[in-house]
Amino acid sequence: MKKLLSIMLVLLMIVPLAACNGKKAEEPQTEATKAPVDQPTEAPVDPTEAPVDPTEAPDAPAGTYQGIALNIKNKTGNTIDALFIYPAGSEDMGNSVVAEDWKDKEVDGENYEKNIYIVREAGVPMEIYIEFADHTFLRIPAEQVGTLAMYDKLSFKGPNAEDLKHEPNDDEADRTAMDLLVARGKTDDNFYPGYELIPVELKNKTGKNITGMWFYEEGGKAEDYNNLIDYLYTDDGVKMDSLMPGKAKEGGKYLFKCFIRPHADNYCLYVTFDDGTDITYPIEDWFKPDGNGNLPNEISLKNAEDPDDIKVQYDDGVPEPIDYLAESVKKGHIVDQWYPTYAETTMDADTIKALRAALALEVVPAPAEPAEPAEPAEPAEPAEPAGEVPAGYTGLHLMLKNKSGKEIEKVYLFPNGEDKGKNIFKLVVDGMIPTEDESAEGKPHEVFAYVLRETEKLGAMTLRVKFADGTEQDFVLEKPVEDYTVFTVKADEFKQKVSDDAEDIAQMDAVEVQFNGASTDGVEFAPLA
Repeated sequence: MKKLLSIMLVLLMIVPLAACNGKKAEEPQTEATKAPVDQPTEAPVDPTEAPVDPTEAPDAPAGTYQGIALNIKNKTGNTIDALFIYPAGSEDMGNSVVAEDWKDKEVDGENYEKNIYIVREAGVPMEIYIEFADHTFLRIPAEQVGTLAMYDKLSFKGPNAEDLKHEPNDDEADRTAMDLLVARGKTDDNFYPGYELIPVELKNKTGKNITGMWFYEEGGKAEDYNNLIDYLYTDDGVKMDSLMPGKAKEGGKYLFKCFIRPHADNYCLYVTFDDGTDITYPIEDWFKPDGNGNLPNEISLKNAEDPDDIKVQYDDGVPEPIDYLAESVKKGHIVDQWYPTYAETTMDADTIKALRAALALEVVPAPAEPAEPAEPAEPAEPAEPAGEVPAGYTGLHLMLKNKSGKEIEKVYLFPNGEDKGKNIFKLVVDGMIPTEDESAEGKPHEVFAYVLRETEKLGAMTLRVKFADGTEQDFVLEKPVEDYTVFTVKADEFKQKVSDDAEDIAQMDAVEVQFNGASTDGVEFAPLA
């Protein structure tokens, strides 16, 4: 019924350390109106730009907070760009609980319904503020919203406040999907009352492979949190066993993500290496600004033997780390997938770990460092300008969803009546593309490609799918192929649509960057600048 439910149900199938003392720990187990009445006094602020006093700890929760999973539906007749759920009368509406461009049911009958997970003060009436894509907005007062409880359903059935229908959700499939969200732990607005969201760039320059890393507050315990190495993947989704040392161009990997932790003056970083050694680094005065009023945002480990040989500083580089960290904060990229518990879950530990591993696979900022300047070379023949597609061609970012019930071996995209050419996933898929029901960690049924095709022939194309059982099927496309097209292959149906999903588009863009200099069917072209 819902994309989220199907993804999560697939996932279902599949030593004490004294604070900062360097002692080795056992590895943890782990209605739209132009002028609404009584609207909020301030517009929502981008959380990455909101000014904060870095020297103060987060406010202690005023009351008892509870985790709430909700089923929400957009039947307003308009596209929603932001939706805020906040305590009645509050001037701070917090962050939006939905991503931009959430379309109405009549426009997108598959994605108008969502399950979300948020944390709110128990028993407090809520208000809702909606920003529509046409720049109108809607405030729904507490008298209409009321208090929220686990499994509630909020159906926005029209453009007015009185069109909201708020009721308990008794649908078993919906409740199962919502239970999985609670177990996963990530809130949809990245709000974790009583805790700090700590963005940091992590660098390993110790000369050794790091096999374990735990970040914890002074006075706390490393084993209370997760080993971040358990949730590290390469850019193409392969599980990493360690964090290699060195700069990105030398095989290392810089991390631009966040931790969620209690506020503390000092933190610790406990690290284990592949040679069996370990060390605890002190991270002091994390919330103490420097002379320019900036908080640290970088931790660079310099030495595997000396805990004081570590650089903790503020780096003002753009885009690295400033822009990448802002994006991580906005999307809630938690490096060790540790989240506070605000609601009980019935899911077992293996299921929770699988859910959080799936979160860790989401595309995150991980840029390669620029290469060292090369020696000047002899002038070469003029080539296509860097970053430009050859004249007469169009660059196509593509996505394929395998819901056919069979593994897919190869996929071709070619003009009607012409040779099939090369597999468009030649460089990005190792082996078969699993069907949706067999999709597993590191082997998704949704894959991405970037190819070049002659512009004048895009109106009459064929997509040929070769299955693992040796059979083939041609889909003569009824619409011209456009950039960011998604092909969905089902057992009895084929769909072609242009994506408006920000995450899908980001992953298609990432493939182009990853294979800079060649399309994913192995055809070389002028690389990006």
